[in-house]
Amino acid sequence: MFQPTITVWNRSDDETYTRVLIEGAYWEDNRGVQLRKTGVSPDNGIFVIIPMESAPEGFSVCAQDYMMQGDVPLQPKSAKELLAAGAVMVSAADRLGFGGLPHWEVTGK
Repeated sequence: MFQPTITVWNRSDDETYTRVLIEGAYWEDNRGVQLRKTGVSPDNGIFVIIPMESAPEGFSVCAQDYMMQGDVPLQPKSAKELLAAGAVMVSAADRLGFGGLPHWEVTGK
């Protein structure tokens, strides 16, 4: 259904990262503004949809994981290494397992 390939690095408790390649995700760079009680502020981020059929068995994603467009063969030793390569940190992830397209909705900055 979707064409882009993304790479996700799942963070473990000991701060090591496991690379997961996903083919068939939707990646959108968000540009815009966010309305707040105190006024308007810039809201630039990433919105990703990962269909469950595209994800490997047992896949999960959560805050403090990292992601990047494309098949990135990096095996990082630290978050600093991921950020230097241009990866985006996941700020929120929701598993939506209902409807016509069960999927993960992931946002990052």
